[in-house]
Amino acid sequence: MSRVVVDTDVVSFLFKKDSRATLYQHHLVGKELVISFMTLAELLRWALSRSWGKPRMAKLEEHVRKFAVHPFDVGLCRI
Repeated sequence: MSRVVVDTDVVSFLFKKDSRATLYQHHLVGKELVISFMTLAELLRWALSRSWGKPRMAKLEEHVRKFAVHPFDVGLCRI
């Protein structure tokens, strides 16, 4: 299975069921979806800054489990 790295905005569109998500669907179907550690941090910060309650935060956490998270490493930062 091939992988595709998904941008923070796209993950957000998918989560919110925003109509813009359809623009990216054909790139995602049948692929292993990967987000960077920074995307995960941005999504969590987004929820915290909006004072989400436990139920909505749980939905976000469930959503991001659909994605593999690429961890931080020095080589990645150099790239």
